[in-house]
Amino acid sequence: MHHTVIELEASKQSGMLSDIPTQIGPRRETSIGAVINASRVAGSMTFRSNAEFASVVLSPVGMEAAFSSDRLQKFEAPIGMLVVNPSNIERTLRWSGLKQNAAIAFRPAAFPDLAAAELEGGNWELQPPKFGHVDLWALRLAQTIVTEITGSSQNSLYLDSLLTVFGVHLLRHYSSAKQQVMSSAARRLSVQMSKRVIEYMQQNISGSVPINELANLSRMSASHFIRAFKLTFGMPPHQYLMQIRLQRAEQLLLETVLPISDIALQTGFVSQSHLTDTMRRYKQITPAKIRHLR
Repeated sequence: MHHTVIELEASKQSGMLSDIPTQIGPRRETSIGAVINASRVAGSMTFRSNAEFASVVLSPVGMEAAFSSDRLQKFEAPIGMLVVNPSNIERTLRWSGLKQNAAIAFRPAAFPDLAAAELEGGNWELQPPKFGHVDLWALRLAQTIVTEITGSSQNSLYLDSLLTVFGVHLLRHYSSAKQQVMSSAARRLSVQMSKRVIEYMQQNISGSVPINELANLSRMSASHFIRAFKLTFGMPPHQYLMQIRLQRAEQLLLETVLPISDIALQTGFVSQSHLTDTMRRYKQITPAKIRHLR
C-alpha cells in the first residue's frame, strides 16, 4: 500500500495543485481556488494545506482517517461524505479500495474575503463535521464542478461561480460565524454598476473573465455579486457572458469574411467545434448556417 505525503502551498506561483501527482486526475485552477477530480487505488496519505480545503466522496470506500495527532477512526465512506479541512491542520487517510473524490481548495485570500462579506463581522472558524457525514447539497455541487473540469469545453467564469457557491456553503453550515442579512436595497446591481460590468465583459470577450474581477467592479464580494447579478439580469454571470459571446460571433459571421475558426477564438471559444456546439445548444443553429444567411 503506497503512502503519500503532500504539503499543499496555495501561494506557490507554480500552482495550488503542483505537489499533487498528475496521474491522480484532471484538475483546474481559478482566481478563487482549485479543484481536482481524484481517483486513487488503495493506499494512504498524510496531507497538510495552508488554505481551506474540502473533499466530497464520489464513490463508497472503506476508510480510516484522523486530524492532527488524533487516533485513526475506521468507517465506511458513503457517496456524498464531506470532509472539511481547516488550513494548517494535518490529516492522515487510509483507504482499502478505489477512492474517488472531488478535492476543492481555496486560495488564502479567497475564504477570508467570502467570510468578511457573507458573515457578521467577518469572524469565522471552520468546524469540520464528523467522519462519515453526508452532505447532499455539497455532493451536487461537487458533481457539477467535476463535470465542468472534465468536459471538452470549460467556462472559467462558471467554475469560479461554482467554487464561490461551494465556499459560501461551507461558511454557512460548517463555521462558527453568523450569516449577514442583506438589505433589500443591496439585492440588485445599480444602473452604473450594471453598465460597468457589461462593458468589462464586452471588452474581455476573447479572454478570461474572473468572477473576482466582476465583483470588484461592483464593490461586492463574489457571493453577493453572483446573487445581485442574477436578480438584475435574470441569469447568472456565466450565462450572460455566453450570450454576449454568441451575439458577437453571430455579428462577425454576418458582417465579415473571417474564418469561423478565427471568429471562435476572437469571441472566447476554444475552437470552431466549441463555438458550433454552443451555438447549436443555445440558438439551435450552426455558425455555417448563419454565414449562409449573408
